[in-house]
Amino acid sequence: MVRVGRGNAEGITKPPSSTEIIISGSNLTATKARLLLMACLMKFGSLPVAADPAHPTDAEVSAVRARLAEYQAVFDTH
Repeated sequence: MVRVGRGNAEGITKPPSSTEIIISGSNLTATKARLLLMACLMKFGSLPVAADPAHPTDAEVSAVRARLAEYQAVFDTH
C-alpha cells in the first residue's frame, strides 16, 4: 500500500502512476512509513470496501482514491 525503499532511504521512490492505487512514501524508511500508515488508519479510518472487490464500481474506486489522498497528504508532510 505504501511504496518505500527497503534499505537505504536516501533516494526518492517513483510516484504512483494514475492507474496505481498506492501511497508514495518518498524517502521514508519502511519503519516510519508503517508508523505513519497506522496513524492514518486511526485518524481517517480504513479504506472503503467494494461490494465486489474483483469488479469495483467507479464510485467505489473514487471513494478509495479520495481516502488515499488524505493519507498521501500526511505522507507528503513527514
